[in-house]
Amino acid sequence: MLQAIRWVGLVAAVLAPVSVAAESEPYLAVRLGLKCSSCHVNRTGGGMRNDFGAVFAGTNLPSRNTGFQFQNRALNDWLKMGGNFRIAGTANLSDATPQTALDINRANLYLEAKLIEGKLTLYVDETLAPGGANSREFFALLEVPSITGYVKAGTFFLPSGLRILDDREFIRRETGFTMLAPDQGIELGLEPGPFSVVVALTNGNSGAAENNSGKRVTGTAAWVQRRFRLGASASRNTQSGMNTDVVGGFGGLSFGRVSLLGEVDFVSGASAEGANVDQVVAYGEGNVLVRQGINAKITYGFHDRNVDRAEDERIRARLGLEVFPFPYFQLSGFYVVRDDIPASLSLALPQQDQVILELHLFF
Repeated sequence: MLQAIRWVGLVAAVLAPVSVAAESEPYLAVRLGLKCSSCHVNRTGGGMRNDFGAVFAGTNLPSRNTGFQFQNRALNDWLKMGGNFRIAGTANLSDATPQTALDINRANLYLEAKLIEGKLTLYVDETLAPGGANSREFFALLEVPSITGYVKAGTFFLPSGLRILDDREFIRRETGFTMLAPDQGIELGLEPGPFSVVVALTNGNSGAAENNSGKRVTGTAAWVQRRFRLGASASRNTQSGMNTDVVGGFGGLSFGRVSLLGEVDFVSGASAEGANVDQVVAYGEGNVLVRQGINAKITYGFHDRNVDRAEDERIRARLGLEVFPFPYFQLSGFYVVRDDIPASLSLALPQQDQVILELHLFF
């Protein structure tokens, strides 16, 4: 099974690195040929859906016509809300240490306050679980329609690569651009026509209080077309006189019912021992629209922990289905394969193959 997933995933990874994401489901943006800002309040994707994104989720995703009527999420004429709730059951497939667990993976509430229509917005992404309440994103968004641009200031996720949901994937975990690591600073964006260019200057300490003069500069650029997109990202984080650099490319391709996307990143920085280490992480994803409301997905993640050391790679692959039986409700099931070379070098991720079932409510 591992070898089959490895070869299919490798093909996807080779074809795809040629996107900008939606709430951690970038394949939808690739399938439709849209930018993140088409469906989300946050221009770089993720979090609260705008009116178009909410209507799309209620009408285009479900597997059957339920007579859906759009429920306005507005609390008044200037304040709107939204949310995501995910609960997962996980089974580790190991004769030595069988384990099962039920966990709330994510519970978030969103607020969008349009202080000046078309000009100034206050946005809040509040995590309720797991780990107690805290703000993931909290920023002011100033729109500049004359140049199709914006300015964002506050706490936000950095603009880099594909904003996929699963933080356990190497392109998120090893680069540091996870859903648990927002940063504080300012972001500038331009979206003329099919292009998107975003640059952020932040503290570089994942949202913690600033304690040094180092800063992080992160930028991404993408060219979005109906059937394909190309993009590149770069980041330098200077902390305590040491630099951590991340440079990569990402993209997507859509034809018929099939959409492919992927990302490759090169990470350079000091290891725990103080020596500079160069790493490579890659991700490939293939999606097939089996029928409306049913998406088949296969993913392949690769991590070379040190390009100067042989036999230290690790692989994570997933194969499963995502089903949307009715509006704002998703069920998914995945078989997850882990392969570390050698296994003794594994870090925190589980060694066993896993089965993960998840229920997702969103609005």
